[in-house]
Amino acid sequence: MGKSCAIVVRVFDGEAPYLQSFIDHHRAIGIDQFYPVIAPGGAPLCREILSRNQLSFTEVEGQKIGAVRGLIQQDYVAVIDADEYLHPDLLPFIQEEKFQSLAMPWRMTATLSDSGFESSLKRFFVFPQIKSVMRTRSLTGLGLHRSGTKGGGRCLGLKQGLAFPVHHYYLRGLDDLMLKEGGVVKRTLAHSTGRKSVALGDGSTGNTLTAFPSRHARVAYLLKVLDQLPEQKDPYTVSTDQVMLNRLRDQMSVDTDLIKAELKQSIDSICRIFRKRSICNQIQDIEHILADNPSKISYQKRVLRQLRADYKTRQSWPYRVLSNLGIENNAWSG
Repeated sequence: MGKSCAIVVRVFDGEAPYLQSFIDHHRAIGIDQFYPVIAPGGAPLCREILSRNQLSFTEVEGQKIGAVRGLIQQDYVAVIDADEYLHPDLLPFIQEEKFQSLAMPWRMTATLSDSGFESSLKRFFVFPQIKSVMRTRSLTGLGLHRSGTKGGGRCLGLKQGLAFPVHHYYLRGLDDLMLKEGGVVKRTLAHSTGRKSVALGDGSTGNTLTAFPSRHARVAYLLKVLDQLPEQKDPYTVSTDQVMLNRLRDQMSVDTDLIKAELKQSIDSICRIFRKRSICNQIQDIEHILADNPSKISYQKRVLRQLRADYKTRQSWPYRVLSNLGIENNAWSG
């Protein structure tokens, strides 16, 4: 008898246009069961989709995924988000190998185009953030990135997990960003690092940038990185449920076109801070890390550190003098 595998996934209100695609992909590759975790009273449209797919869910304050640990009956379990897709080769690997846990990196992509999510051609960036699959009987706790396990089984790190990157559709278009912002569609969260406010500059000059959510910085960084990478065929078929998207839009009491324009302006302004030279160095650095003995790196910390460094460079007097004169050289190239 083959080994079974399940997914634990937190489901938010704004996921409705994309949830069916997530379910279809994972059923197609052989996932046996889903354990969705929803905030009490939240995500009514997602509840419809889960019901249509004959999937039950667990309601818990703060969407604490530990609430479903005792429900999992399958041999292995992965904890992912609804914008993350497991690699098809992971399931055969589970059947063939004995292991206690496996860490897998992100293979990230993003787009500001609302049609970009469904495009067959995308750019991808492998980053050493961790998602994990664990043997259920070894679990001591569930975590969003790494779960606790015990026992003498093999714990495989990112080096082994490079063969099974988790496709992370980090941004599926401006509609997706609008739905993730909160306040547009009611959204209940435990903690969201994406809503942390970031400010650049101390207000002492006219070059201070208005504070923005850290999610905008993460998106801008990824878009700048992807600009330097070649297009590839997306191996997965993904889709947006336009009916669900329109129903969410109908619930909004704002001008969605205006909101999306403001979001794009925010992302574009942050993109202009990142220097091409820095982004190319970032790509090379990550490639070297992955080729060596990779371990987990905080995506947000890396993004904000580079953003602040590039902002500081752009505010330095030599850079501003050269820019005002229309002069650029290799040392300051943007």
